[in-house]
Amino acid sequence: MEYQGTWKEIWTQKGAMEGTRDDIRVYNGWEKSTADMRETAQRIINLLEIKPTDKVLEVGCGAGGLAQYMNCEYIGIDFSSTLVKRCMEFYQKTAVYSEANEIPFKDKYFDKCFSWGVFLYFPEWNYTEEVIREMKRVTKQGIFIGELPKTSHDPKHQLYHEKQFADVGFLTERGWSEPYCDIRFNAYLLNR
Repeated sequence: MEYQGTWKEIWTQKGAMEGTRDDIRVYNGWEKSTADMRETAQRIINLLEIKPTDKVLEVGCGAGGLAQYMNCEYIGIDFSSTLVKRCMEFYQKTAVYSEANEIPFKDKYFDKCFSWGVFLYFPEWNYTEEVIREMKRVTKQGIFIGELPKTSHDPKHQLYHEKQFADVGFLTERGWSEPYCDIRFNAYLLNR
C-alpha cells in the first residue's frame, strides 16, 4: 500500500489499516528493516539498565513494536492517535497521543526514556532540540535515541551529525541495524 501526505498523515494511515499484532512490523515501519524487534528492545533495556520497577517513557511508540518487550512501568507517546490505539489494543500498554516536543508529564517523572527510529521524521533541528529538552526534563536517569540517519534514501528524512548530539551532552555510537550501521548512529545519556 502507498501512503501519502505529511509524516503524521502517513503514520495515521498506517495505524488505521486493517491488521493484527502479526502486522506489527508494518504498523511500526519495520517492514523493510532486517532488525529484530526483540533484540533491539533487549539492547535498549541493557544499555539503560531498565528494571521492572523503573518508569520508562518511549517517545514515538507507534503500535508497540518495542513496548511489547518492556517489562517495567511503561508509557509510550506518539503523534498518531491510530497507532496509540493499536499499542494499547495489541499489547495492553499505556500509550498517550502527544507531540514529542510537548511531553505531557511533570519534571523527572520517568526514570528512563528512549526513542528508536523516530527522529528521522522530525521536521527540523529546532524541533529536535525541543524534543531533547523535553526528554531531559521528564527523565531522571538514562536517555537513549536510536537510528539517527546521517544519510537516507528518503529526501523527507531529517538528517543528523554526531556533533549535534555531542553539543547537547550526548555520547554517540555506531548504528545497530545492518545495513545501516555506518550511515546511522545512536545517542545516549546514562546516569544523569
